[in-house]
Amino acid sequence: MRHSLRLLAGLAALALVASAPAPVAQPPDYPSRPIRIIVPSAPGGAGDLLARYVGDALHGALHTPVVIENRPGGSGVIGNDLAAHAAPDGYTLLFATSATHIIASHAIAKLPYDPLRDFTPVINIAYATSVVVVSPTLPVTTLDELIAYARERPGKVNYASSGVGSANHMDTEVFAALAGIKLTHIPYRGTADGYQALLKNEVQLMFGAITSALPFIETGRLRPLVVLIDRRSPLLPDVPTIAQAGLPGVDVRKWLGLVAPAGTPPEIVARINSSLDAILHLPPARAWLERNGLELAGGSPEEFEIVLRADDSKWAATLRRLGLGSG
Repeated sequence: MRHSLRLLAGLAALALVASAPAPVAQPPDYPSRPIRIIVPSAPGGAGDLLARYVGDALHGALHTPVVIENRPGGSGVIGNDLAAHAAPDGYTLLFATSATHIIASHAIAKLPYDPLRDFTPVINIAYATSVVVVSPTLPVTTLDELIAYARERPGKVNYASSGVGSANHMDTEVFAALAGIKLTHIPYRGTADGYQALLKNEVQLMFGAITSALPFIETGRLRPLVVLIDRRSPLLPDVPTIAQAGLPGVDVRKWLGLVAPAGTPPEIVARINSSLDAILHLPPARAWLERNGLELAGGSPEEFEIVLRADDSKWAATLRRLGLGSG
């Protein structure tokens, strides 16, 4: 009788083990080959610079080559689509930004991927700092003067952007709506062309990354009015924030981070996240970010997902309100 009971107990234990969920398979040899980071913009921009810095950091942490693959075009769609359909094995990452990942998804109809469903958040790296610059030929030195000047000349002040649906296009439209002014949009192929247009007075205004604008500001060829963050930038300590200049509520802060194709094993995502988060919080990395006009973000994949979903909701509503959405 006791033997039968022991046999039954053993069978029951085996049944419990068989019905328990299987543990997630650990890839003991990861990484065993190069990792690529797809950057959906051209080489040389602020995003590309940060992607390369992160690639070097990841190479040092994981002891494997990290290849940066620039795939510009379509406001980020070309590179994003390539990453979305890559194998979810941890060897393809996408350098994503608010502009290329979220804003473009609401400004462009019929994308071949879903920016939330088809990607797994890895880490929010940093927030970009933008600055409003004007041509020195424009007779304004403050934000109030710019708004007053534009109100007296509706549609007569031109602004440059990196293209329809780009970050600085959306930022300027949000600003104009809140300021109650009408500006004329002149899209260019990139911010470099936009700065040249400002220097030639083809346009009078542009929202740009602080690092790309800084050489023109320091030589007096462009005039900064405000920075688009909640505290003054150490790179331009004399330039007020947009809230300090009298226009609070302009929430156009942009994140820059890494995502992976949906289905990438969570243990690989966690390893990449923890490796980079530790590096980003070291003094050399924080100093590098500050020198390049970036504000450290960091945090877990779960925290980044919250940021992504909040950003998606915010920009969907903003573009609908401005009549700039895809539908």
